[in-house]
Amino acid sequence: MGAALSTSLRVAAPVRALRAHVLRAPRAWSRVSRLSGALVCAAALGTGSVRAQSQRPPAPPLSTASGESPGDLRGWLARIHDAAARSNYVGTFVNSTGTSVVSSRVGHFNEGKTTLERVDALDGEQRSMLRINDEERTLWPRYRVAVIEPVDPRASFPALVSGSEKHIPEFYELHVQSPERIAGHDADRLLLKARDDSRFDRVIWADHATGLLLRVDVLEEGRTLESSGFSDVNIGVKPDAAAIYAELHRGDGYHLVRREVQHTKLEAEGWTMQAALLPAGFQTLGCVRRALNMTSDDAGQPKVLQSIWSDGITHVSLFIEAFQPQRHRSEGLTVIGATHTLTRRVNDMWLTAVGDVPPATLDQFMRALERKP
Repeated sequence: MGAALSTSLRVAAPVRALRAHVLRAPRAWSRVSRLSGALVCAAALGTGSVRAQSQRPPAPPLSTASGESPGDLRGWLARIHDAAARSNYVGTFVNSTGTSVVSSRVGHFNEGKTTLERVDALDGEQRSMLRINDEERTLWPRYRVAVIEPVDPRASFPALVSGSEKHIPEFYELHVQSPERIAGHDADRLLLKARDDSRFDRVIWADHATGLLLRVDVLEEGRTLESSGFSDVNIGVKPDAAAIYAELHRGDGYHLVRREVQHTKLEAEGWTMQAALLPAGFQTLGCVRRALNMTSDDAGQPKVLQSIWSDGITHVSLFIEAFQPQRHRSEGLTVIGATHTLTRRVNDMWLTAVGDVPPATLDQFMRALERKP
């Protein structure tokens, strides 16, 4: 019994330290570690599987002399979306928020029916994210902890589109601009100008030959809030599954932490969203109940409800949890790059809204949420 207790304490100490570190980790790691997450979302929405995406023939380059109709925008976005799934690439990803710059080495491969990804942080705490199909494993060598969780359903660079691009032209206006060279590749440059104040403008650069997204800038009134993209990338490389599996085995002997995610619905949890108060164009991608902390194997830890929304390009997450005075000390707005976080106490609950959208949009989400009688 004494030996078992000693082992438990050795595991618990680094896990607690890891939990504290992750809560301070840069959001850029979260963004890049969700590479191609739109594919999972698309499958869940019935728009096709990863296998079907990867078997499509390469789409030909679109002419920059084409018009700027809704059909043109859908064509550009479909090509970018497909390239994120179909392409094999290795490169360096850089996220800049104006106050910080974080870089990671990324690799994405398709090998038969298997999708493989590896992301190694080049700044801050040493860590590696390994993805095999719909599961991610993050290795933290310093703590000898491996965190296992499902792939996040939200789209991120370079997938860009969540689900279908059908209704995106209703909320973004396409402007085809002069091509540029990005990360060593000839790139088509597109401005997606928001049609209302509920979302930000975006400038995107896509590889002219393949359609792979190379860079995205988020703009507010012409000012760049945040920039994410490759500083270098090799497209069409040979799949290197061995390197990913070798890194996976490097985690043998690590303490495994499985983060539990229970799929649910707001209505089933006693909540509802008043559609008339929601920002136009945002549709739900799903709702989950997850542990607040990374250590989902800790018995009795509190849970948080997360509802995910998207207009096809950007996302908002609404977190609902019981108010705890020792944790929830102040309401307000936090801004990091393009990401705004709004916190508010409503009776005995604590609400947190997060997204690459203006603060007023987050406020609309909070006001639209209603507790069922």
